[in-house]
Amino acid sequence: MIRSKGARIFNVCNMILLSLLSLTIVFPFWQQIVISVSPPSEASTVNLHLFTLRPTLDAYKDILRSGVLLEAYAWTIMKTAVGTFLSVIVSTMLAYPLSKKYLIFRKGWMGFIIFTMFFGGGLIPTFLLVRDLRLMNTIWALILPGLCSAYTVVIIRNFFMSLPVELEEAAYIDGANEVMVFFRIVLPLSMPIIATVSLWSIVGSWNAWFDALIYLNDNKIKILQIVLRKTIQEAVNSSDVLSVYEEVATGRQYTRESLQAATLMAVTLPVLITYPFLQKYFVKGIMIGSVKG
Repeated sequence: MIRSKGARIFNVCNMILLSLLSLTIVFPFWQQIVISVSPPSEASTVNLHLFTLRPTLDAYKDILRSGVLLEAYAWTIMKTAVGTFLSVIVSTMLAYPLSKKYLIFRKGWMGFIIFTMFFGGGLIPTFLLVRDLRLMNTIWALILPGLCSAYTVVIIRNFFMSLPVELEEAAYIDGANEVMVFFRIVLPLSMPIIATVSLWSIVGSWNAWFDALIYLNDNKIKILQIVLRKTIQEAVNSSDVLSVYEEVATGRQYTRESLQAATLMAVTLPVLITYPFLQKYFVKGIMIGSVKG
């Protein structure tokens, strides 16, 4: 295929622009990685950290040795796994009947769900509800309030509507009921949209910190984002600035900047590792789930 000169120039400019955009996204992560493994003499300097000549893992060893990060990992993984599983189950079970034209008052139910996308009770009523349900200082306070998203239900419903009705009718002829059709026919065919909404839930639950800040008043349950926030606050609010000589004198081969960067990377890497495995479902799941009304 012969392309015109204007098309070739456009492709080159497009590649340059996208490369620069990708660089602005990748560079902050790379700089934090370099700072986290840099010795005090390099991490404390204010410049671009592109590489280090004397890498050290002392900052990572320190945050792992304390045990706080590992405990926060356990709580956060449990919150994310349980929350994602329950969110997918509840959302799909709500979206399935809404995808059926024979559902009584279907448009009314959909209008009620869409209404919640634009109007909510607010922070104070939600806090009072969580308190009255005796969920304060429990892991369920981080899972139940945001268990079902109206936007997710609409996307899944539209995907269900795109599935061939003949498959369900054939299952009914063979003697299957609604529950069997849902779990044995509909869900196996809905893996793209389930993977998509699962990744949404995983990222949202992993990065959530404000709910843990207001619902967890004791230190029994530790969440990674709260640990990261505390680490950053301690570094920012510290009254004294440790010099390189003080770091060397105390035997520590890292600075507060290195410890902060190491904590940040330890919190971020799991999501970055998980994302590529589910990314292939994104385009298919979103496109099919959004074009069917």
